[in-house]
Amino acid sequence: MALINTVRKHSGLLVGITAIGLILFLIGGDVIRLSSTLSGKHKTDVGEIAGQKITLQAYQAQVEQLRRLLPDSTDGQEALVRDRAWQRLAAQIIYQKECDALGLVISEDELVDMVQGEHIHPELQIAFQDPTTKQFDKRQLTDYLQKLAQMPDAQQSQWYQFESGMAILRQREKFTQLMVQSAFITELEAQTQHNTTQATRHVKCLYIPYHTRLDSTVQLNERILKKYLREHKSAYQVEESRGIQYVTFPVVPTEEDIQAFQEELQTLKQSFSLAKDDRAFAKINTDGRPSQAYFNATPQQLPEAFATQKYPLKTGSVIGPVQEGNAHRLYKVTATNPQANQYDITVIEKQLIPGDQARDQVFRKADYCACTANNATQLKAYAAQEALQLHEAQVGKNAVQIGGLSQSREIVRWLYNDAVVGQVSSVFELDNEYIVAVMTKHVPSGTAPLEQVRDEISLKVSNEHKALAIMADLQKITGTPLEEKIVQYGEGARRLEVKELRFDDDILQGAGMARRAVGTAFALYPGEQATVADDNGVLVVEVVAENSTRALENAADRQQKLQQLDKIMQPYRVSQALKALAQIKDNRYKFY
Repeated sequence: MALINTVRKHSGLLVGITAIGLILFLIGGDVIRLSSTLSGKHKTDVGEIAGQKITLQAYQAQVEQLRRLLPDSTDGQEALVRDRAWQRLAAQIIYQKECDALGLVISEDELVDMVQGEHIHPELQIAFQDPTTKQFDKRQLTDYLQKLAQMPDAQQSQWYQFESGMAILRQREKFTQLMVQSAFITELEAQTQHNTTQATRHVKCLYIPYHTRLDSTVQLNERILKKYLREHKSAYQVEESRGIQYVTFPVVPTEEDIQAFQEELQTLKQSFSLAKDDRAFAKINTDGRPSQAYFNATPQQLPEAFATQKYPLKTGSVIGPVQEGNAHRLYKVTATNPQANQYDITVIEKQLIPGDQARDQVFRKADYCACTANNATQLKAYAAQEALQLHEAQVGKNAVQIGGLSQSREIVRWLYNDAVVGQVSSVFELDNEYIVAVMTKHVPSGTAPLEQVRDEISLKVSNEHKALAIMADLQKITGTPLEEKIVQYGEGARRLEVKELRFDDDILQGAGMARRAVGTAFALYPGEQATVADDNGVLVVEVVAENSTRALENAADRQQKLQQLDKIMQPYRVSQALKALAQIKDNRYKFY
């Protein structure tokens, strides 16, 4: 609503209504207008949602509307905008499909009621407020609607888009409420949940860590490791990624660049001191974000550069240039307010940028590398010869940064569109460095390759073999009390005891992660034992006693609270389920 209020303040009520269409778009409208664009008639598609092709044109239209809200957007924000636009498209298509299947519609009468009836939409109530009382003035809304037919076509179009957006928003609210009301917790579920959270066990354990067995006793080979990966593939699913190696060629300013920059700063300082409109001058000349070219501060809040000033600050004083991090700044006192003990400060930020000569010299080095190194082995040899660091990374298709390289989407697009394994790239130019890279491997989505998870699987297989050996030794001393087993097993055996073990505990003190042992303990009666192979070792678990459970005093109250929590979680669960069923294919990486 801040956007609507700002527009109304500066442009009047009429333009405020225009802004509402954008607000509703942001929360999910505009589906009707997009339906023809999303028909999949264009050859260039950025993906598929619930079987519906998404054209680049339709997706870009959503991105552009969002981008208008961030006129000074950075590269990081731009990536967020694109993701947000994609998520919105997915929500529009998925929910519309479900509403159509349910026959969930917004009638003409209901839409009229939201616009001029007894249940005016909240956005309209805020837009048509009395400026004095800040209360909704229905007369203003009625007057506007009566004059709508005489308004420009663009204005009428905005209003009809707004109405469509309201209908879609109400439709989605109904669908969500339908799902929320389906959440229900029975009295038995409430009682079971209470017992689960309240019940505790007093347990004793014999614990033999896997590390007490030598690794040399376990024989591992490729066949065994591959068999384990095949049998546990669901635990090792990965998204598509590509391996890359690259060398960087930083562009550093020369002495001539530094000298010219200092002269530029002094000239700029002189012009800054004479400027009549400080804010306009700063916005035109700063290398930073224009929206950050002006601020106010108390003496205690002033930047550190002001601490060196020996004289009282006066309007028109220019401080600097001072280097702060990688930036050089000039500060000008635009106004002073002695009564509020505050200063208005305008700031210009400048970056020392290497000149063309410096860039040409470094580019020639990078280009020579790209021309002489034809494969990964030769690139590695070149890096060693020139004392350059060879960087490595595994890159996903939607990555916006590779290692320490900012603004590296161009390289990501190369990886997924043109790169060939083992073939060295041409030179990439980033801000102040050149990059030469080679794709080392392609990992498709699905089960991870053995090489990628070899260490983890080797440890798990080794532990499985050790568990079998340990349990075989324990079989030889069955039928004895736990304390005697500890003595008979000998070296490596440990005694653990937990007096209040809960069912939802993940960790068993002294044994680390031990969910299987905890679950087993709650399946035993007092005096019973069971042997469990867990994450870090083998445990013989014995339940000493079941601690008394506090009775559930008010089952209905517990049932109501659990049901309320279930209703809160229901929209998220439904959303995740619908996304999974939609089988979304995201190919935006080919274009951005």
